[in-house]
Amino acid sequence: MKPAEKSALYRELAKLTQADFHLDRSLVLLLAQKISPARRSFLEGMQRGLTEGMSLAESIRKHNHQFVTGLELALVESGERSGQLSQSFNHLTRYFAAADGAARQMRGAMIYPLILLHLAIILPEIPSAIVATEGPSFLSRIALSFGILWVVLAALFFLWRWLSQKAVDSASVDVWLSRIPWIGPARKHWALARFCQVFHAGLLAALRMSEICRLAGAASQSGRIQEGATKAALSIEGGETLSLSLADSHAFDVTFVNALATAEEVGQLDEEMARWSAAETFSATESMERAALWLPKMGYALVVIFVVYRIIGMMQAYYGGMLQMLDA
Repeated sequence: MKPAEKSALYRELAKLTQADFHLDRSLVLLLAQKISPARRSFLEGMQRGLTEGMSLAESIRKHNHQFVTGLELALVESGERSGQLSQSFNHLTRYFAAADGAARQMRGAMIYPLILLHLAIILPEIPSAIVATEGPSFLSRIALSFGILWVVLAALFFLWRWLSQKAVDSASVDVWLSRIPWIGPARKHWALARFCQVFHAGLLAALRMSEICRLAGAASQSGRIQEGATKAALSIEGGETLSLSLADSHAFDVTFVNALATAEEVGQLDEEMARWSAAETFSATESMERAALWLPKMGYALVVIFVVYRIIGMMQAYYGGMLQMLDA
């Protein structure tokens, strides 16, 4: 399911659970609506698991594993164990709504540069098509250029997807991707926002601190944070405090760790995690907005350079031919 559809689904589940509707009744009501096949399959998987006597988190893990991320599983599980499932659904609603808005903004910002890129291929070919008397036809040259462009764009898209998936478990790949201008900071903010969301829910569920650390690390979808959280969990089990354990892992920002150290001392760790979750979500959205502002400008610059290069090449070929004729 797309982020927008997930946001809508979790919003409906949050409304029903806040109104003290039983989960079985909630699923029946939602399945009675006119919904997409993906959402229907998701709800039916949840319903099937509950019928088999599983918890909601177990139902999702068994029947809907292809639809969900570690963030969703961790939040649903902690929400069930704390008795605040509606709050977990609200967390997921806000997260997927923010992610969908950021993705829409990025896609919208890249449409115009892609159109210009296609025009940059067509326009320089028009004069040569008028004066050319032999060689490949105008349409065949355009088709070949478009084919190469689409293959390159598709290769870049699949490479990015592969690297993003590798970065979930690989700290080195995650660190490398975090260095990409504009995109890297956005990824880091999203990862920390997911970590804080799950940590906050785990604190409300009164889970063991080391268990929360592992759950939040896995939910962050960041290899670096997951590796750091695993190290921190081992340190916590050895009797160390959360803030010192996270600091020793070298995977978290110093400002974040210092804020947690103060919150631990005053007994407000859950409030601090909730604050950081909201702040990091906002920062991630801002980073995506900056990327949506500057990436198209970079695209325009590349298109201009490409057009100038093509025009210079065309003029050299045209006037070079004329000079050869005059010399002859």
